[in-house]
Amino acid sequence: MKRLPKYIRLSLVSLLLLAAISIVIYAARRAWPSSASETLPLMVAIQPRDFTLKINANGELQSAESMTIAVPFVPVQRLRIATVIADGRHVNKGDVLVEFDPAELDLEMLEHRSSLESANQKISKGELAIGVEKTDIVKDKKIAELELQKINEFLPRDELIYSRRQMIEGQLDKEFTEKKLVYADARLELKGKVYTLDEAILLLERQQTNAKIGQVQRALTSLKLLSPSTGIVVYTDPGFFWGGFSIQPGRTVWIGQTLFSLVNPEKMEAKCFVLEKDAGELRKDQMVTVTLDPFPGIEFSGKVKSIDNLARPIDRDSPVKYFQTIVTLDKTDPEVMKPGVKLKTQIRAGDLKNVIVVPRSAVVKKDADFFVYVQNGPGQFEPVKVKLGQGDLIQVVVTEGLAAGQMLALNPPDVKRETKGESKKEK
Repeated sequence: MKRLPKYIRLSLVSLLLLAAISIVIYAARRAWPSSASETLPLMVAIQPRDFTLKINANGELQSAESMTIAVPFVPVQRLRIATVIADGRHVNKGDVLVEFDPAELDLEMLEHRSSLESANQKISKGELAIGVEKTDIVKDKKIAELELQKINEFLPRDELIYSRRQMIEGQLDKEFTEKKLVYADARLELKGKVYTLDEAILLLERQQTNAKIGQVQRALTSLKLLSPSTGIVVYTDPGFFWGGFSIQPGRTVWIGQTLFSLVNPEKMEAKCFVLEKDAGELRKDQMVTVTLDPFPGIEFSGKVKSIDNLARPIDRDSPVKYFQTIVTLDKTDPEVMKPGVKLKTQIRAGDLKNVIVVPRSAVVKKDADFFVYVQNGPGQFEPVKVKLGQGDLIQVVVTEGLAAGQMLALNPPDVKRETKGESKKEK
């Protein structure tokens, strides 16, 4: 070696080192699966115990007593907001909540006053017209009476003096004049009846117009909404139907539309949303523990008050559905409880006695069946078909397939070790 050049000696040493490193790496890779396969899964002895089924849900606080504030019913289709109180403001009884612009009602008042003036003018015109017509009829009747008087005075009656023709003509003139008197009386009576009917229609129209004017006058006094009690203003979520509609001055609102709610901060309740898949055991009057997000160290107790009959998505574009659940709180702490505060709830859905409970991580699903692995010898495990009952996200009750005293693999064994165990068993 000493006779070889220096660079050749260095090359040979490098090759020897590379070969040694390769041998070590190859040996380690061959040894790794063997050592890993010898690692046993975590084991636990199966023992029946009591199990409490708990359902977790998120939500927020809301007032148990709230009063809806809506646009007043006035004789117009819409109003414009002039001033409105801010969201979340604390108000006292009698404080101004909303004030509306009276422009729409002023226009309505002008229209009704114009209709009233028109009805009064029609009534006056009718009175004048009927007066003139009655005067003419009375004049015609007076003339007919004078004519009848003259006819009776000079009526030809003596057959020796007047001819038969003259006597007949005189009698006809008398009868015609008498009929003129009867006709004049009939015209006076008929005109009186026609005028009475027309006047009744106009009086009814004037009465209706006066009623509408009264409605507008009362509506003008209701354009300022005052707080009926002490509370906190909570704006109503308009949802996607109104396209992000917000309550603010200058906005046009429709009659009867809900503006916001006036809530009582002294009586609060929890509104939470339970996943549809977790709501199978959800019932009324179940005990609930509530934790507020801003105060995680404080717990409040309550019970389920109501559950929606239909599951709905919280977000419009989300396929996930929830059952809205209202929880009544045993007590209200005004210092920490405010409307809209986010919270977490744990609903006690059931207490099971002396049941076998396993972690969900120990359960393996194959096709439509469920299996767990139990130890049947040193380093040997076999899958056991089980039937699952109630459970939560972490644990589940096994109703069939397991017995007390069996050793359960908390983490199912891998395929290689299972194959090795089976091969040893076959040998």
